[in-house]
Amino acid sequence: MTAGPILTDPAAYRFWIEERVRFADLDALGHVNNNAIGVYFESGRVALMESCGGFRSESPWSVVLARSLIEYKAELLYPATARVGMRVLRLGNSSVTLGSAIFNGDTVVATQEAVCVIVDAATHRPTPLTPALRAGLSEHLVPA
Repeated sequence: MTAGPILTDPAAYRFWIEERVRFADLDALGHVNNNAIGVYFESGRVALMESCGGFRSESPWSVVLARSLIEYKAELLYPATARVGMRVLRLGNSSVTLGSAIFNGDTVVATQEAVCVIVDAATHRPTPLTPALRAGLSEHLVPA
C-alpha cells in the first residue's frame, strides 16, 4: 500500500467554503452522520467547479464523481460551522483528482480523495478538459 497525499494540512488548501452543521445532519448518537459529511464534500466540489465555469446552463461539460475515498478522523457536533478545504491533486485528460478536508477549528474531521470525470453535457460521455477549465483548476493544483 502506497502513501497517499497528506490531506490534513490546512495550509495546502487554496479554496475554502463554510458549511453550517444542521440539526438534521445528526445521527442517533448526536454527531454528524457520514451522509452529511459526504454532502459537505459535495458542496466543496460543486463550489470549486462553479468557480472554474461549471454547472452553468451554457457550459458544454458537467462533472460526475467516479471515485470517493473518505477517511473519518474526528466527530463533529451540533452546533458548528465547518470549513471545507479543496485542492487539485492531479489533472488528467478527462478527469481531475481532488483532495479535500473538513475542519472544525483546528481539528480535522474528515478527508476525501475524489476522482471526478468531465463529461460532455449532451452525450454524458467523458470529454477532455477544456483549456479554460484546465487553467482554472491549475490555480488550485497543490501536488501531493
